[in-house]
Amino acid sequence: MLGAAWIGPMGLIEPAKEVDGVEVAAVAARDPQRARAYADEHGIPLVFDSYDDLLASEEIDAVYNPLPNSHHARWAIVALDAGKPVLLEKPFTANADEARQVAEVAERTGLVVMEAYHWPFHPQAQRAIELVADGAVGEMSHVKATMVFPSMHGADDIRYRYDLAGGALMDTGSYALSNLRAFGELEAVRAECEEMAPDIDRKMTAELRYRHSGATASMVSEFTGTDRKAELGDPEDIDPEAFGFEFRAEVVVTGSKGRLLIDNPLAPMWGSGLTVTDHDGNTVHHEPAEQVATYTCQLRAFRACVEDDGPNLYPPSESIKTMELIDAVYRAAGLPIRVGV
Repeated sequence: MLGAAWIGPMGLIEPAKEVDGVEVAAVAARDPQRARAYADEHGIPLVFDSYDDLLASEEIDAVYNPLPNSHHARWAIVALDAGKPVLLEKPFTANADEARQVAEVAERTGLVVMEAYHWPFHPQAQRAIELVADGAVGEMSHVKATMVFPSMHGADDIRYRYDLAGGALMDTGSYALSNLRAFGELEAVRAECEEMAPDIDRKMTAELRYRHSGATASMVSEFTGTDRKAELGDPEDIDPEAFGFEFRAEVVVTGSKGRLLIDNPLAPMWGSGLTVTDHDGNTVHHEPAEQVATYTCQLRAFRACVEDDGPNLYPPSESIKTMELIDAVYRAAGLPIRVGV
C-alpha cells in the first residue's frame, strides 16, 4: 500500500481478511514515522521508508495506490515499470491524458491496472444493469445519479486542493458519472458548479446525453458542511446529524414503463436494494444479491485478474472514458481540468 491513507482499512485492509490469497504485506508513506504508526495500528508487517523502496521489493506482488488524485498516474506508472500490478483508487488519474499514459504503460508491460470504483464489482450492480437491459422500465429516457457526501475532514483535506487534483466532481462526482456510464456512453451538455476555493468545486451539477439512444442524464455531486469546516475539530468526534451533514447516494433510471431506484449503489449492503415501480405505482423490490461489502468483491476480482487471468472488470479503456467525461464536465462548468504532478 502506497501512503497511510484513511481509505486503507475500508478499501484494502479489512477486505483482505475476507479474500483468500491476499495479504497486506507492507506500507510506505512520505513520513516513515507515520507509516510505522499506521502499520502498528493495522497489523501490517513491513514498513518501507519510501514508495520506491516498496516497489523495488521482491516480497511485494501487487500495489494498492490510494494517494492523492494528482499522484495516481505517476506512481501507477512507476509501479507498473517495477513489475507490480496496480489496484488504483478512483478517479483513475487527474485527467484523461494521464489516463491514456497509464493505459499505454499497462499495455506495454502486460500488467493489470484496475480502477477501484468498487461498486460495479458487487452483484447488485450487474443485476441493475440487467433489469434495465431486460426492459423492466421500458425504453430508458433519463438517468439521474445523486452523490452527496458529508465533509468532515477540515480545510486541509486533499479533496479540497487544486494542486492535488481535488474537487467534488473528482470524488463524489466520479462515482456519479461511472454509475451513469453503466447504461451507455455519454456526452456533457451543460454544467454548473459552486466553488469553495478557487477552481475547487464544492458542488457540481451536470446535464448529459446518451450518445446512441438520445436519452438524457443528470448528476449532482456535492460535499455538504464545507462552510462549517472551521467548527469541525476531530472528524471522528462529529455527530453528522447534529451538524446537518447530508449523505445521499442513489441512481434513478426512468423509462416508458416506470422507474428503477438503486438505493446506495456504493454500499448496497447498507442500502435497501433495487426497486422497480411502474406508472400505476406497483412495485417490485429486489434485495441486494449478496450481503457483502463492495470492496471485498473488488479485491476478489483484482486477485482473480492478477493471479488467475480473470477479466479486468474496470480496465483502463473504461477509465479513460470516465476521465474524458470528467474533463468535459469541468470544461462545461468553466473550471480547469485537474492536473497531476
